[in-house]
Amino acid sequence: MIANNMFTNKMTTLQLTGRAGQLAPQSQQPHLLTLPEQSGQLHCQVLAAFQALQALAHQAGMTLSAVSGYRSFDQQLQIWNNKFNGLRPILDHASQPIDPAILSDEDKVFAILRWSMLPGASRHHWGTEIDVCDYSALPQGYQLQLIPQEYDDGGYLAELNHWLEENLPGTGFYRPYRQDLGGVAREPWHLSYQPIATQAQQEHTLALLSETITAADIAGKQAILANLEQIYRQYVTNVCD
Repeated sequence: MIANNMFTNKMTTLQLTGRAGQLAPQSQQPHLLTLPEQSGQLHCQVLAAFQALQALAHQAGMTLSAVSGYRSFDQQLQIWNNKFNGLRPILDHASQPIDPAILSDEDKVFAILRWSMLPGASRHHWGTEIDVCDYSALPQGYQLQLIPQEYDDGGYLAELNHWLEENLPGTGFYRPYRQDLGGVAREPWHLSYQPIATQAQQEHTLALLSETITAADIAGKQAILANLEQIYRQYVTNVCD
């Protein structure tokens, strides 16, 4: 068992929306620590818990690696704008590319939200979220796609998926997208450090998101703002317990 840390320091509104680093990266983000020997950062109260989880996985013969941890607003914005503008594929429910030419701006917004969260609303902004895999289980030359088929039975990462299901309880981590609730698609690779993420979710409000999107240079802004209440209810707060 890994002891849960209690969340003691509230995040600022800039930290909640991933915008703190736009002003002064070091002074505005003291809550983030760099993953040793890996790219990416995590919340300072999450790093030790994740390293303990990695040690448990190692004992089981797996190498638990962080594919993605903290993600800034600007990083999430680039992903969003590239998808909206046709520079990156938009995937359907079966993880297959959709022709963006057949989608209205509103349809495009909701299609992107299935797999990529709105900038300012991504849980990765908090440093509490980690996308994980076991690279040693992948064939040489295989490019990880982060799609459910890789983690389902018959996929290269099915063993890791089953291990996580059995071993996450008691570690502080859980999977907020382990089931498709009609919002974000199922993401078996997505771990969340619940003691901090729950507090951050409570502090992240619709009003804050509206203010953030209004000020952003984001593709599809009009369609986003026109549907923001539904987006917040269906995609931002609609997670598994």
